[in-house]
Amino acid sequence: MRKKLLTITFLAIAGTVAAQAPVERLYVSTDRNVYLAGDAVWCSLTDLDENGRFSNASAVSYLELISESGTACTAKIGLLEGRGAGSFRIPVTTPTGTYRLVAYTAVNAAEKDTPWMAGSRVLTIFNSTSGARVPDGVEILDEQAYEALAPEAVAPEGSLDLSTRIRVPKGAPTVLTLHNGGPAASLSLSVYHEDGLLPAARENTPGSFLRALPRAISLNRAVVPEGDGEIVSARVRGSYREDEDNYTYTTLSTAGSPTDLYIGQTDNDLIHFYTSNIYGNREIVCEVSQLDRKEGYIEFESPFFHPESGSLPKLRLSPAQKADLMARKSALRSEKALRIDTLAAFMPHREDLLLSSVARHRYHLDDYVRFHSVQEIVVEILPEVTLKKEKGRTVMQLIVSDALQKRFDRTGNILVMMDGVVLSDLQPLLDFDAMLIDDIDIYDQSFVCGTVPFHGLVNFITKKNYVTALYFPANVRVVDFQGVAYPVAYNGAVPPGEGQDLRQLLYWHPILKLDTDSDYRIEITAPGYSGRFKAVAEGFTEDGKPVYQEFTFEVE
Repeated sequence: MRKKLLTITFLAIAGTVAAQAPVERLYVSTDRNVYLAGDAVWCSLTDLDENGRFSNASAVSYLELISESGTACTAKIGLLEGRGAGSFRIPVTTPTGTYRLVAYTAVNAAEKDTPWMAGSRVLTIFNSTSGARVPDGVEILDEQAYEALAPEAVAPEGSLDLSTRIRVPKGAPTVLTLHNGGPAASLSLSVYHEDGLLPAARENTPGSFLRALPRAISLNRAVVPEGDGEIVSARVRGSYREDEDNYTYTTLSTAGSPTDLYIGQTDNDLIHFYTSNIYGNREIVCEVSQLDRKEGYIEFESPFFHPESGSLPKLRLSPAQKADLMARKSALRSEKALRIDTLAAFMPHREDLLLSSVARHRYHLDDYVRFHSVQEIVVEILPEVTLKKEKGRTVMQLIVSDALQKRFDRTGNILVMMDGVVLSDLQPLLDFDAMLIDDIDIYDQSFVCGTVPFHGLVNFITKKNYVTALYFPANVRVVDFQGVAYPVAYNGAVPPGEGQDLRQLLYWHPILKLDTDSDYRIEITAPGYSGRFKAVAEGFTEDGKPVYQEFTFEVE
């Protein structure tokens, strides 16, 4: 017989949810349209409602790079006030071909006739190290036929002007000026090398995207909009243990961060964790405290739906592309030496502030005499913490005080963590090598996680996140979790003395906000080679109008 759960039962009525479902559509822009397998793709997302205004209905979106052969890779992008940014890297095994980059929210995925193509971006991807190709996705042209092709021209939209010097010396700085003669707007801005690798034709522009916005939507199934962050769902299999404890709870925590902590809410055999977005690829630990420790099983559900790509143009392959492909390959190889990823600037994003207002006392163990067991550390170093036996198991208690420190109480209703991971069974901690523990953080004030109150928290921090190497019973699941990509911008700065500057991307800002009738100046540095470069700005005004502008210059 299943025990009573210390959670809130989650109910969703299809008719009610459908009536309240917001209209939202995602427009995708990227730093370029042509990539090599192994390249990083820098993304900007705009979430608009039926009136073309920035929507705050969802806090997370899901991206899939798909071809007619299926999904090549996935990503999650957080949304804040209708805008989102992040990046992902194309797998080096990705076959040569054209792909569709699709972005959607939980509500979009539940719509009738799901609009997978709305706002999507068609990307052209070459694999320079493999002959693998998307089946029936490549067209072979001779050099003469390929060189007769012309790049697609995209008509400007809105009242934005871009300008810089027509010719810029190699390695020299130059200033790119944006003049916004219209309403306040939010754009993506990219400055990149435009070589002879022609992209596939564009299917969406800001203007066409706005014209296709629906006035209302209907849903195929019940869905909860992810207005605060990703809802991580796990399915639980197995029986619950019979003991004297009448309650059980489910926790999800991330190794390395004590603030990424969530209490599950149940829906039959599903458990939902309402997060405020977990950023970065992390190891997460989920525990159902009373699930059978030998035969229980926790299985996380994927939020990705793997849609079909729809009709895609064929990639045009020709011997005329050889020199450009070799140059791209050299540039990709030099990225590591230039440390491009480390030069990205982090942008504002949603944060879990669970313990931000709770006072913390840190014990750095190198400041004390080292002891060989965790139990000795508790006894000799931590005056607030005690260990005792209850029902044959060791439990930890914490001395907590009121705000005026006039009353002190000892409570056992605390969370014990190791590297930010909740430990309901303290034996793995007590058996752990105490010499590998660096710090102990103690939060001696009450806080609420979800709907569950706790009277304190003790977190044992190891030298190298050893917690995920511990042995856990079946009621605990440790998985590599694909988190939300950190929103980043790249200003193109390259440290001196780091090798030849072969950058293809000179500047990327995914969420550039322009005031009404304003000027914006950015400084970029030309790379160490000659070529034609293009600046592209695209986005939307606050009153629902499209913006698109290009500018081309030469580095020589």
